[in-house]
Amino acid sequence: MDTSPRKDDHKSELRARLVAERQRLHDHQRRRLDRQICAHLLRLLDERDCVHLAAFVAFNGEPDLMPALEALHHAGRRIHLPVVNDNRMHFIRWTPTADMRPNRFGIPEPVDGAECPPERLELVLMPLVAYSPTGTRLGMGAGFYDRTFDFCLEHPDSGPMLVGTAYGLQEVDSLPAQSWDVPLDAVVTDQGVRVFRE
Repeated sequence: MDTSPRKDDHKSELRARLVAERQRLHDHQRRRLDRQICAHLLRLLDERDCVHLAAFVAFNGEPDLMPALEALHHAGRRIHLPVVNDNRMHFIRWTPTADMRPNRFGIPEPVDGAECPPERLELVLMPLVAYSPTGTRLGMGAGFYDRTFDFCLEHPDSGPMLVGTAYGLQEVDSLPAQSWDVPLDAVVTDQGVRVFRE
């Protein structure tokens, strides 16, 4: 039987391998894959009547969603980006002209703007390092998204739709899930949209 330290070692190795693989994408390859992800994302949102969305700024080789976010903003959707304070994540309204500054991890965040409580968000685009065919998500290990959306574990029908956003190369056969891991409802990749839970 696996012990927790061995599971943690496996996750750390997987993170290192997949982040390195993601970073090895050539610029032209990345641009093409990002365009495909943005196109699939816009199609997904076109089918859903939601106003309050959360997204993220690409960091460390993550997909660049900015073209889709700008299009969604101009279509009247309200986009919110994560801001990390201490151990919590808050979501602040973003517009294409918003002032941004890097947080302690080097990730750009909105300097000011209206805050949207996580419970009011209707759809959340989440970065990830790996995902499984059952919707288990592996993040960077800090647990911000799991802590912020832990209410979805008790009330899965009342929370936002949680959508992982990644390259297809980040899919793995399986991932160990802990009791506090908040599962994805869907994932958007360059290969399309896969829904795990309606």
